[in-house]
Amino acid sequence: MNIELDGIALIWTDQDPAGGITEVRNVSNITTNDKRSIVEHEVPGMEGNTFQDQGRSPVKISFAGSLQGKTAKSMIEVIRSKFKLGAPLPFNSDITGSTDVTKVLIEELNVEDIAGGANRYKYSIVLREYKEPPPEPVTPPTQDKEAEQWADEAAKEATESINCLTGKVLDSEGNPRAGIGVIASSDDGEFKGETDEEGVYRLEDLPSGKYRVTVDSQEYEGIEEIVFIGSEEETPAGQESEETPVEQESEETSDSQESEETPAEQSVEESPTGEEARPEENSDQPQEGAEGASEEPAQGEDT
Repeated sequence: MNIELDGIALIWTDQDPAGGITEVRNVSNITTNDKRSIVEHEVPGMEGNTFQDQGRSPVKISFAGSLQGKTAKSMIEVIRSKFKLGAPLPFNSDITGSTDVTKVLIEELNVEDIAGGANRYKYSIVLREYKEPPPEPVTPPTQDKEAEQWADEAAKEATESINCLTGKVLDSEGNPRAGIGVIASSDDGEFKGETDEEGVYRLEDLPSGKYRVTVDSQEYEGIEEIVFIGSEEETPAGQESEETPVEQESEETSDSQESEETPAEQSVEESPTGEEARPEENSDQPQEGAEGASEEPAQGEDT
């Protein structure tokens, strides 16, 4: 029979050159215990029950042994140190029912000194089969950065696909104008919209490109704003910046309106002043004539 625990032969005999026995290791009272976990399930209305096999329990091996000889004490100390370590140990034996056990843990260890002789010991040991635990599930690497990047790209694509233009039209006093038409012209054509009660307009689904925004009203004639849609390189502030130039445009309308209306008012006022100027010129001419007439007699008198 052969029993080895972590490379230590527990059944072994050593002889000196003269044929005398110097060391003996024996094992006796070998016991193996196998157990299977079975759960019984009662079935209502039936005589028999069903059983569920949950696998076998680790094999339990126990035996007694003796050590005698000059290395007996050191061998006992080695076995005790392995018990205290509590680590799985390689196991090899031809014990019936445990030949497939390759790793064990020392569950119990009892040691006795045999009185009346030097280096003589008895021990009893209980070994428990060690089964490797299943591997821990591998945690997949985090994809937070990839998800965030994908979300940013998706948001960017969604924003670019909308391509909307919004702004506000105000009058010279800064009040919103409702029902005013707004035209955005580009190489792809004209896109028209109308302001709501708050003076806000919104043009959606515009092709990317350069647009000239004008207000379809005589009050804002000659006022326009250039904006870029769908290109961050061309539009300094992205889609949000589209509102800014339009608002600037609407604010400029008040200034430009004054500048436009001023010449118009001047042109209207010039016509009456011109007419008035004409009578004044006629009244001046007689006065000049009168002065000339008054002077001519004076010259005549001198002559």
